[in-house]
Amino acid sequence: MTDLIDDVRRWVTREPSLATVLDRVARGLTGTLAADGCLVFRVTDDGELTLTAGHPAPDGPELRLPRGFGVTGRVAADGIPVVLVDDHPRNPRHRELLGLGAGEPVSRLCVPARVPDAGSVAVLAVFSRRRHAFSDTDVDTAQAVADLVGLRMHLSAVATLAGGYRDRWDNAVATTVAMQEAERRRIAGDLHDGVTQAIASLSFHLSAAKSALRDGDIVDVVAQVDAARSLADLAFDETRSAITGLRSPVLDDHGLAAGLVSLARSVPNLPIQVDAQDLPLPDHVCTSLFRVAQEAVHNIVKHAAAGRAVIRLVRHGRMVALTVSDDGRGFEPTQRRPPQAPAATVPHGLHGMAERVHLIGGELLIRSRSGEGTMIEVRVPNVFRPFSRPKPGR
Repeated sequence: MTDLIDDVRRWVTREPSLATVLDRVARGLTGTLAADGCLVFRVTDDGELTLTAGHPAPDGPELRLPRGFGVTGRVAADGIPVVLVDDHPRNPRHRELLGLGAGEPVSRLCVPARVPDAGSVAVLAVFSRRRHAFSDTDVDTAQAVADLVGLRMHLSAVATLAGGYRDRWDNAVATTVAMQEAERRRIAGDLHDGVTQAIASLSFHLSAAKSALRDGDIVDVVAQVDAARSLADLAFDETRSAITGLRSPVLDDHGLAAGLVSLARSVPNLPIQVDAQDLPLPDHVCTSLFRVAQEAVHNIVKHAAAGRAVIRLVRHGRMVALTVSDDGRGFEPTQRRPPQAPAATVPHGLHGMAERVHLIGGELLIRSRSGEGTMIEVRVPNVFRPFSRPKPGR
């Protein structure tokens, strides 16, 4: 039995394939404990048990046991090994895998694959169709093997999770860079179409004023200077608008609620109602929510043909929710668009908004139908610290 534990230590540390490790462990336990077979059940995230490996190798339909179902489920929940000398499993598929006929009993040893601070990640179920009272030594050996298997399964799950986070991080970085480049192009376009054109016209009118002054045509001089002054005012307004697109001074000085009010007032020809609570939000959350609102309003103006819009910012417990809705033409989006969705499948810049929300740990929901308007909702959970009472004496 010591040889088996030494083999399992080598397998779990050197064999790259988890499936191969589980197959070898099931075969090794079967031979060492003089049993007929061994089934390996993985505990899923929702607490159910799914057959993952076994010896003899299972075939046919999948076997999935509900949370807490039968002996195997109890072992997974309690983390305590169980020996049953005369057992009668109820699940027909389970009995088929054990090779049992109608009414035939089976002897079973079920041990949890435990991980410190993480509970049971699997159950190893050794079975014998011959009546077999598994000894304390058998239990100890199987438990030592199971805990080694549990550690390997836990590490594999963590590695998979880390890989998923790495992929999502890479995607978030790529999207953020793309958003920054798009913003730079937008600002460059605004400056070219607004400021640059205004300054070019301003230069023309000043040159015309200079020529009129040489000719002594004071009336024309005044007209050209007035035109130049109007263009200077236009250039100033366009520059201020571009700067506001980079950073809202109201947001910096007075917070998100005031920033949303300022955003609504800056939009011509579209009545926007703002219902925003003044909330103690972290700076990065404020900035992200403001940018989402800004992009949503931009989309309304550009695409929705709306008569009115509403911005709401409210707190629900520890969650903050931002909604931007309009009564415009709407569209037909997927109800919830994951951040990793291809940008080409997401209309009107919603992919960038979803990615921005994802970076602050929130979710973006889109509700829209053609002819019925659109509502964009952002939910950021756990953004407020839970209330705690001061300790006595403080």
